[in-house]
Amino acid sequence: MASSIDVCQRLRDVLDSLMSYPGVNRAGLKAHLHFLCFEPDLETLQIFDWHPMVEELAVSNVFWKDLDPMRGLAALGTQIRNGPGSWLFPELEVLKYDVDNGFYAPLEMALEGRMDSPTPSLGSTRDYQEPCIHQLPHEILIVIFHLCIARLRPEKDLTRLRLVCHPWKGFVGSTPSLWTTINAADGLQHVRTAIANTRELPIDLIRYTNYPVSLDDFLIAVGGKIAYWRSVELWSAARPASYGGLQMSECNSLEKLILHSGFMPSLQTTPLCLFDGSPAPATLKELSLHWVPVDLGTMRLSSLSKLELRGVPHFAMEEILLVLENCPILVDLRLQHLAGLRVSDPVSGVPIHLGSLTTCTFYLPITVTRFLISIIHTPSLRRMDIYCDLDGSIPASSLFSPPITTFAPTLRRLISPAQYIDIEFEEDERSSIVFGGLGVTLETANVDQYRCSRDMLDSLMSYPGANGAGLNAHLRLDGIEPDLENLLLFNCQPMVKELVVTGWFRGDTSTEVYASLGSRILNGPEGWLFPELEVIKHYLDDDFYDSFEMALERRYCEVRTTEETSATTRQFPRSLKEIHFHWEGSKASGPEFKQDFLNRIRTLAGNPKIFWCGILLDVDSMSA
Repeated sequence: MASSIDVCQRLRDVLDSLMSYPGVNRAGLKAHLHFLCFEPDLETLQIFDWHPMVEELAVSNVFWKDLDPMRGLAALGTQIRNGPGSWLFPELEVLKYDVDNGFYAPLEMALEGRMDSPTPSLGSTRDYQEPCIHQLPHEILIVIFHLCIARLRPEKDLTRLRLVCHPWKGFVGSTPSLWTTINAADGLQHVRTAIANTRELPIDLIRYTNYPVSLDDFLIAVGGKIAYWRSVELWSAARPASYGGLQMSECNSLEKLILHSGFMPSLQTTPLCLFDGSPAPATLKELSLHWVPVDLGTMRLSSLSKLELRGVPHFAMEEILLVLENCPILVDLRLQHLAGLRVSDPVSGVPIHLGSLTTCTFYLPITVTRFLISIIHTPSLRRMDIYCDLDGSIPASSLFSPPITTFAPTLRRLISPAQYIDIEFEEDERSSIVFGGLGVTLETANVDQYRCSRDMLDSLMSYPGANGAGLNAHLRLDGIEPDLENLLLFNCQPMVKELVVTGWFRGDTSTEVYASLGSRILNGPEGWLFPELEVIKHYLDDDFYDSFEMALERRYCEVRTTEETSATTRQFPRSLKEIHFHWEGSKASGPEFKQDFLNRIRTLAGNPKIFWCGILLDVDSMSA
């Protein structure tokens, strides 16, 4: 079997014979050299180090084959002769290499000598003119570089910038602000380098679950700059024994703190004490705790603008109210899965004024949520999301019924901008209602989701000052198959104007929905399901075409031929204005465009606008 270098030499011989063929103008040609599942060394690469001059070098699938790509990179960084063309592939402009987490530092080291040479690019020997970007003020160049650096993997982008040319390498290394986002995903070597390069600037620390660097090692590596920590996001699969510098009072520049653990604590878990038991830094604006119990009693979070507590079981109602009282400028509040909260606790009924609060999320028992919205005064609230896990013991409508006098102005302000009401049913026994700035999601695993949603809708529509009588509804069925009986629950106010049918259906789901649309349910002009329906949006599946066409024929054509209506009589059901067909997969695997089908349904539905995958179809082209 021939060696790799023998194979490359034979390829070179073939290339030479082609280049010397009569009429071939070899002087103007460039080469793109690609090694696939192969580790080139200097001797191999030199076989191709003359005409046609290599302009692009690519090495791929070396990691899959467990090869060493650094052999080729080392060759690129080695001076092989004297003179202006002293480097391998002096005309090289494009370099493509497979990468993994440990690639960037060796790449930079391999090309360091090439970049430090008098030639300003990867090795070009052509006349060099300084790019216009080098003439920009440093302040503008810093802004541009910041836009090029991703927070999740900053090392990759920093290396790319440094490899462009020697001036950029020096500029990146001497600009501390480009190093201030430090992510454990880049490895300890980069973390230590970044810490040294930030000097005395505030830094942002990120460590997510399953990163190669352990939480303890990461905190030790950045521990020397505790006083400069600006934001800290720490995720761990299990609850760590400590959080390093966060438990020290020296952490006094912190603005954002997110602690996330995959370990669900029990009521007996001892809460962590942060900042050495001292008040939180006055700079702290955002605090998010996910399954990490922390003692908030001594923290005095008076400067907080965002508070998120999720899965932290040990809080009593009195403690939560005390925290909220101490956060007068809170803008965003999220309380979820706080098992320790009970309304039965002896608590003060004094209202809590949160004048800056604009966004609020509660995922708590109905009784707890009802108590909180009754006691918190929020004159600036623009969005409230409430999640209710229903077990049948408490009706969903009890959230707002009987009406809460203190909450009535807030509710009216939330729902007043509504142009319509969104109602959605999902396959996982979840339903939601969005009414202006109010969103209510019902987890209905143990109850009738349609009846619960109807009751919740009725309680909102009848709330004092709600004024929902003139609104219409948009109904979305996401991978779910309601029968006619369940659909009829929504055949009254608010009247359904838009129907969206989506999801990967089990069986003939969409067939049943459209069969209900095409069935007369009562005598008279309004004897149809959703008589005000004007827009249908369907996410295509293979089984719906016949049932959809049949439903339109029964709903519209048979009505027109069997009922006589005068010019002044209102026609029911209303004619459709728009029909949208969407596809959930890629365009390449999308359904066949069925021109005859689209022509027929346009005629059946009374010439509505028809959209196919977001594109409005031209009427003339459909008729052609």
